[in-house]
Amino acid sequence: MNRAAGRALANPAYAFRPSQVIRRLRGGPNIDVVTLPWDARIKVDRRESVGSGIARTGVHELAVSETIWRLADAGDLAIDVGANVGYFTSLLAHRSRRVIALEAHPAIVERLRENARGWSGRIEIDPRAASDSSGVATIGEPEGFGSNAGTAGIGVQGTRTFEVETVPLDIVIGGEMVGVCKLDVEGHELAALRGMSDAMQARRVRDVIFEDHEPLPSPTSEYLVSVGYHLFSISQRFRRAELGPPEGRAPAWDAPTYLATLQPERALERMWKPGWHCLRAQRSSR
Repeated sequence: MNRAAGRALANPAYAFRPSQVIRRLRGGPNIDVVTLPWDARIKVDRRESVGSGIARTGVHELAVSETIWRLADAGDLAIDVGANVGYFTSLLAHRSRRVIALEAHPAIVERLRENARGWSGRIEIDPRAASDSSGVATIGEPEGFGSNAGTAGIGVQGTRTFEVETVPLDIVIGGEMVGVCKLDVEGHELAALRGMSDAMQARRVRDVIFEDHEPLPSPTSEYLVSVGYHLFSISQRFRRAELGPPEGRAPAWDAPTYLATLQPERALERMWKPGWHCLRAQRSSR
């Protein structure tokens, strides 16, 4: 076995889904259509970091994907806040009854709509930005946006800006129960959570998967604890995704993702068995 093959097989995305090795070696055009493990097809741009990663490995943030896969239930309403081109939207649609995907960047939301047209499941796309009030905010595209479209956000200084409508998630949710809320809004997470305060204080949002751009304890993590959530870090081992104590380390270039849950025992029970169920794409697996 050559060195490159050995490195590939050390990655769970290849070792547990070996057909992806062939797809990686085959390569493809800049705008490529990738079949995800749960048979959803997604159009990605290989020139972007997220699109390149999905094209190479067939997944994005494997440990986070596995955590969402195991925590989502078939009867859930799920929310994807900061949906980008829809990778996590497609996963949630495969696992949940209904998904509301919020993506406010005008160009990215069109890519999300195009992808979602080919997916099964009930998906509602909301082109507004989650915040703590209704109104208008400015999204900025920072330098390097062309290689990572996920870096645009409210309050981000950029070479190009857009005005977008904002909405509190309490309005989006209404009075419904939410199973999984995935939140990735480039530093605007606290405002988005405050806009969902009624639902969280009423214990109607079970699990929140969120990025944090600051070392813990951060304003975002402290707010979640104050309204009754238990926090876990999410890490990747070769044979499993693992929940652990939240770490106070400063984030690297890619902000770490955490789980905040009202039901920590349920989360630990769902996550304790080894294996990568999201790579096997079995709807019934836990």
